Amino acid sequence: MSGPVERVDIGRASLYRGNALDVLTQIGAVDTILTDPVWPNCPTGLIAGSDDPPRLWQETMRVMRIPTRLVVVLRGDSDPRFLAPVPTALPFFRLIHLPYTIPAFVGRKLGRDEIAYWFGDPIRPARGRNLVPSRAPAAQPADTRTNGHPCSRALKHFDWLVEWTSDAGETILDPFMGSGTTGVAAMRLGRRFIGIEIDPKWFDLACRQIDAAERQGVLFDGTPTPVRSSRAKRAAAATASLPLTLL
Repeated sequence: MSGPVERVDIGRASLYRGNALDVLTQIGAVDTILTDPVWPNCPTGLIAGSDDPPRLWQETMRVMRIPTRLVVVLRGDSDPRFLAPVPTALPFFRLIHLPYTIPAFVGRKLGRDEIAYWFGDPIRPARGRNLVPSRAPAAQPADTRTNGHPCSRALKHFDWLVEWTSDAGETILDPFMGSGTTGVAAMRLGRRFIGIEIDPKWFDLACRQIDAAERQGVLFDGTPTPVRSSRAKRAAAATASLPLTLL
């Protein structure tokens, strides 16, 4: 054990301050693990675990209970071979592009976009959810939460990921919770959430943000609204304007 574990319950969320490698052994299998782990190209010393991200990921895969699906978010220039320790019990399903409207320069590369790698089962088929998209809506740079965390993610992307990688009433686990963006999205979409964070500073921030989201209540029901084409919208408007004919 790496030290004592603190647990905080906030509505549908259970948050653990401690080492994910310890806490994961105490948690049963969940529906979806949705996480933005310590990237393989994370600068050393930036956040906890950045001294050896591949080893941390390998150990995480070793101790976790196999979920129904595992969704891992990495930067577009993160080496995908980092994901090799994912258990073979979780077959690759698809990747999803998480774009930003304005790119950033990373050496010779245009950066900022991220990729979500999905392993395991798809969500249940339903109206508007039969085909899983390959691209999330583009986020503005300002959508990345300016909360002090050096690796904060865009809430717009994680709202979308929670909606598409889990079904209503399911439980989402993020073993590298950071500032709590995954948990905030889970509260906004009515999911149950389990989060783990080792750094007390970021754990306290995540607790505050998830508490605020839980107090707001569910903002989305998690069921995508089918997009109607412009032609369909014009046809519907024209039909609505026709005079009624009495038979």
